[in-house]
Amino acid sequence: MKINIFISACLVVLLSHHQHAFAAEKITFATQDFPPFSYLEEGEVQGPGTEIINIICNKMGTNYEIILLPWRRAQGMIKHGTVQALFFIGKNEQRESWLKFSEPIVQTEYGFFECTTSPINYKDIYSLRGKRIGVYGPSNTSNELKKIGKKLQHRMTIDVTPDDIAPFRKLSKGRVDAVYSNKAVGFAMIEKLGLDNIQFAGQNKKLNYYMGFSKQFAPSEFIEKFNNNLREMKKSGALKKILQEYGMTEAK
Repeated sequence: MKINIFISACLVVLLSHHQHAFAAEKITFATQDFPPFSYLEEGEVQGPGTEIINIICNKMGTNYEIILLPWRRAQGMIKHGTVQALFFIGKNEQRESWLKFSEPIVQTEYGFFECTTSPINYKDIYSLRGKRIGVYGPSNTSNELKKIGKKLQHRMTIDVTPDDIAPFRKLSKGRVDAVYSNKAVGFAMIEKLGLDNIQFAGQNKKLNYYMGFSKQFAPSEFIEKFNNNLREMKKSGALKKILQEYGMTEAK
């Protein structure tokens, strides 16, 4: 009888510990100023990623926070364990070595923007020969543009700047011939800066955005539970509904 009571007590303690494990261990999600995907509004990080994290982490009883940082700093902090997750982030081979990716969340695309007064008449990457192309970097976007540059045997100049705004300002003033950007981000920049002489020239690549969790510092059980909840949001249509409010497409 005493043994049964002891075992029951142990099970209660273990179950209680399991339920509150994520509440005790704080998970910090970091993002960048990347409208319309993530941005600050009245000092709070807003966007679809924030909404998704809030729903899942509150359901799990997770002790969490969401912070907005310069992208290079955010990536440095996750490698040192100061933050445990990044969003939204594109998947590549180098990142897969240190990040565990969530289910795909948003389908998006990269492409080229041009100035209406001097269009590049984009048909394919060979339209870029002899052109100067602006891009934000270092980033997944700038890495993709470098791949294009190699295919063109570097007969294209890449102008890298450390924020999304500068390339579009340069394009508006004719200091670059085109800008390579996420399409949604590009339109957000055009609206933010009030530019009326820039248009989308053409798509280059479709890709998905994810949440990336540190393999070293994010608990594997938390990642698994987060992904399970994300799958449920996909299945129920809740994820699609959130993304549609921002004019975005759910990744398949």
